[in-house]
Amino acid sequence: MSKVLFVISPTLNSFADSRKGTTGNRIDCAMQHFANSAISNAEIAAVAGTTALIGRSAFNSAVKKAPELAKELEGKGVVKKFIKYFSSAPKAVKIAAAALMGLSLLHRTYKKGTIEQKYIDRAQFVDRTFQEEKQPLASAAMKKDAPKKA
Repeated sequence: MSKVLFVISPTLNSFADSRKGTTGNRIDCAMQHFANSAISNAEIAAVAGTTALIGRSAFNSAVKKAPELAKELEGKGVVKKFIKYFSSAPKAVKIAAAALMGLSLLHRTYKKGTIEQKYIDRAQFVDRTFQEEKQPLASAAMKKDAPKKA
C-alpha cells in the first residue's frame, strides 16, 4: 500500500495545491507526475528483474553442484523465488543494481521539482496576464489626465 501511495502522492498533491491555478493546469501537472513515477518505476523494475535473472543463472549453476538446493524453492510463490534469485546474484551486481535504483529515484525527485516549478510558474503567468488585461483600462484613464510634454 505504501508503494501505491508513493507513486500516486505527487499526482494527488497537485490537485490540492492552490498555487497551481486552473483545474486544467492541475490536471496537466498530475499527468506529468504520474508519467514521471511510471517511468521511474519501470526503470527500477527492469534493474531488479535483470539482477534476479543474473541471480537465477548463478542459483541454477549452484543447483547443478548441490541438487539439494532445488528443494529449497519447491512450493514457494513467485515473490519468494524472486527474492531468492535476487539474493543469489553476485555482490557486485547487487551493488550496481542498488546504485542504479538510487539514481532512478534521485532523477525522479529532480524531475518532480522541475515539474512543480513549471506548473507553478505557468499558473503565475496566467494570473499576471489576467491582471494586466484589467489594468489597461485604469492606465488609459491616467494617461488622459497626465500633462502633455511639449
